[in-house]
Amino acid sequence: MSKRRSVLAAAGAALLATAGQTAAGGHAVACYEQVSRPPVYDTVYEQIQVHPGGQQVEVVPAVYGTVERQVVVRPARVEWQVSPARYAWRTETVLVEPERVVSRVIPAVVKTVHRKVMVADGGWGWEWQVINGRKVLCKVKRPPVFRTVAETVVVHPERVVHERVPARYGQRQVQVMVAPERREKIVIPAEYGTVAEQVVVRPAERRVHVIPPRYETVARRVMVQGGGTDWRPVRVAGHCG
Repeated sequence: MSKRRSVLAAAGAALLATAGQTAAGGHAVACYEQVSRPPVYDTVYEQIQVHPGGQQVEVVPAVYGTVERQVVVRPARVEWQVSPARYAWRTETVLVEPERVVSRVIPAVVKTVHRKVMVADGGWGWEWQVINGRKVLCKVKRPPVFRTVAETVVVHPERVVHERVPARYGQRQVQVMVAPERREKIVIPAEYGTVAEQVVVRPAERRVHVIPPRYETVARRVMVQGGGTDWRPVRVAGHCG
């Protein structure tokens, strides 16, 4: 607040304090009236960022070209020329079956004989009998039991005789080698050709472009002094002079 407004404010306070006296018939030396003071505005200019900026990546593709180079179509190799072996036939005597001794079994001579054998000796037993009209339990002797059985007996036992069988021979055709196989080494040189292939003349690359932030100046209305109430001096005839 300025010095003049301070003075006016103090005067206004004094005026309010002495208003009663003036109304009561006192003589006013100075008079003031209350006025409204509107706020004061001004225009200021400031920069604001309208774009933050950043980076832009540019991809530059690779550049290719074609070159020719010599390549091996078929590598050198070694081959072998084989002359097969030559054979002929001849007759030779071979052993078909060697001499051997053969064992022959002469079976035994047997016959069947019959004889009577006791299969149970009888023994004692108990049985019910009626004697003189009375049924009594008696101990009785039972007769032995016989049965005829057949048996095989050896008249002449089994025997083994040995016989000598002479060897047997025959003839056969056999193949014999007249001349062995021959191998001859042959070196075949490599074969070459030309091929075209794609190569990279310049590789692909990434270029980063920096975009700076962009600003603009804008006007903005701001209040530099607020409104309020002030006191201004007045002259009232017959009262204030």
